[in-house]
Amino acid sequence: MSLVARAGRALGVRQGFVSKVAASRAAALLDAAPDRPDMFARVCARRIETASPADRKALEAALTELCNDAPVVERVIASGAPLNAVAMLAAEWETLDADAKALVRDPLSRRDPGPVTWGRVAATQVDQTACGAATMAMMLMMGDPLVALWVASGRRGGPYMPPEVFEADVRGGAHHTVADRWDALQLAIHDRVTRHGLGLLPWPRAYGTPPWRVDNLTRFAGLRFRGVLVDDARADEVAALAADARAALADGIPVPLYASGDSARGLDSVVPRHVVLLVGVDGDAFLAYEPSSGALHRLDLSVVGRGPLAALGNWNRVAWAVLPRARER
Repeated sequence: MSLVARAGRALGVRQGFVSKVAASRAAALLDAAPDRPDMFARVCARRIETASPADRKALEAALTELCNDAPVVERVIASGAPLNAVAMLAAEWETLDADAKALVRDPLSRRDPGPVTWGRVAATQVDQTACGAATMAMMLMMGDPLVALWVASGRRGGPYMPPEVFEADVRGGAHHTVADRWDALQLAIHDRVTRHGLGLLPWPRAYGTPPWRVDNLTRFAGLRFRGVLVDDARADEVAALAADARAALADGIPVPLYASGDSARGLDSVVPRHVVLLVGVDGDAFLAYEPSSGALHRLDLSVVGRGPLAALGNWNRVAWAVLPRARER
């Protein structure tokens, strides 16, 4: 059993995660998912309802203009982008080439195991310490089409720039290609999550992304997130993780997971080491975006701990998950 998980149990930090109340909430959310719009559509509808009459008309016009691609506009509106950025995307949509549209529609490019590519660009992490940043960048593009638009084409939301795009620009460097911009986005996010990883002090970049920065710096449709320690040797915790993940995914919310190794391999192995992103359900298992391979892999939580798994970047344990905080049903 992971020393980190053992310490978590001693501190009682995971009691709510595996409680009957939490299990009931996850089950209710999952049961309700087929009969209601996804989270993006609901957040978009709330923003339209609270807008002024003029703004409401403009937002509805943007949705109408994209027709079958209206979900792209729903995601932009849900991201909190200003009206002029929403209008810009709607006005310029037809000027984008097919590859750029495909990336903005679905940054994952597929919903089955295999490589995630944009043309000839593989969606891999920029260096060996950037798995967390790559995972956060992928999740960010899934939630904010304006970030995906910048990666795809270099275009911005008019005078508005998503904060991560602004920080990538401030860092400088060449941003001429999709590969350039994908790498720049990861590096900007890595800078952000390590800058104050130890309170006022920076987190050592060589150690990747601190788990407690993923939950409070992940930007996804205005949601708040929480980090939970997971002891994958306990069936109740694996079941609780699976239930929460399925409920989140049914609502369109990906779930970052930290992988680790066994304590027999030393203390350095048991701390959360590698980050992947649950992006879908595949029967009794999940689909995970694994950034070192830049691919989707099938992840069966029931076999975690038995040996290295490609879906976990060839680690064998799950140590930490980043889940959305309780939200309305």
